[in-house]
Amino acid sequence: MSYVAPIMALVTALLSLLLDPWHEFKRNNYFNNSWHVTRSLLLMLSGGALAFFMVLTEFVLVSVTSAVTVQIAGVVKEAVTILVAVFYFHDEFTWLKGFGLFTILVGVSLFNWYKYQKLQAGHANEDGMLGSRETNASAKYVILEEIDDLDEGT
Repeated sequence: MSYVAPIMALVTALLSLLLDPWHEFKRNNYFNNSWHVTRSLLLMLSGGALAFFMVLTEFVLVSVTSAVTVQIAGVVKEAVTILVAVFYFHDEFTWLKGFGLFTILVGVSLFNWYKYQKLQAGHANEDGMLGSRETNASAKYVILEEIDDLDEGT
């Protein structure tokens, strides 16, 4: 992230300088007086801050969980985007959007079912009965002083 973000900012700035209509900047209603300039800059800074924290959250989420979990969260975000577009912005709900939403729901459901089955298999003990992970938790920890005592005794 620390290597790619500055390069992305430079490329975006260069493309903006080359492709955006900067001659129309002063005629735009969002920048025609000081109040509009201040409000527009605050809105842009808020959007930038939200984007930064979204990327930071994604980075922390990937480091704690897996990339698949982040992809599933992204897919759910796309489903929410479709639903907001349809209900809030009154976009047309086509059969293609419906099929995509159905595919998202099935995929996320199958992933959650798989993760649940994997979790249940981790909770099963040697007899095949469900047990808690804490029952055998003491076996995971080794007291270093006892190891030192064993080493001195040999």
